[in-house]
Amino acid sequence: MKTLLEIVLKSFIGGLFVVVFALLAETVQPKRLAGVFAAAPSVALGGLILTVVFKGNLEAARAAWGMVAGAVAFTAHCLVDVPALGRFGAVRGSAAALVVWFAVAAAIAFAVAP
Repeated sequence: MKTLLEIVLKSFIGGLFVVVFALLAETVQPKRLAGVFAAAPSVALGGLILTVVFKGNLEAARAAWGMVAGAVAFTAHCLVDVPALGRFGAVRGSAAALVVWFAVAAAIAFAVAP
């Protein structure tokens, strides 16, 4: 029952944060920066709040570190993807960038693993 309540609350709070961040994105100029305030940060924030409530600070800290590692790996992916798409085409360029994403994420996970 606790797991079901946690899932329902995460869905509700994640959706609430998505709406709040979407409203915030509507005020940002230029509009191409509005994606910064899209769903991912709002769902992550809602998830972290509920993780603190249901599982405690230590588990939330682990989740936050995982989010940071994912963000760093995604940044590396983006830096590789733009030139790789131009050089190798859509499928091979995206595949190469995805390999970079997984490699960076794995390196960070092994570097900071307890």
